[in-house]
Amino acid sequence: EPRMSDAKLINYSTADFATKSDMELALYKWKEVRDKIMQELKAKGLMRFTILRIWNKEGIFRLGYLFEYRDESAYKDCQEIWQQQESNVQENAPVKIFANRGIVLEDNY
Repeated sequence: EPRMSDAKLINYSTADFATKSDMELALYKWKEVRDKIMQELKAKGLMRFTILRIWNKEGIFRLGYLFEYRDESAYKDCQEIWQQQESNVQENAPVKIFANRGIVLEDNY
């Protein structure tokens, strides 16, 4: 029987970089601030954050980001932090970000 995840709101975003080195720089910069930022986000209701390297699109340098939040309020509470982080990434390299948000309807393990 399907069961609901504890996360009630999920955001899946992709980020397209112009070059592989731009993408690697973004990952490097994230690792420099990750511990501090993750602590703040978890306190605000982020339950899980995953980064994926999308590999099945030849010639495209794309990362996928999966965000799981306790609820819509937690999502909203985290946005200021994420907007600042996105701004920091944009300073180093142009990136196109596409966000998709949804509520969990079914979660099979």
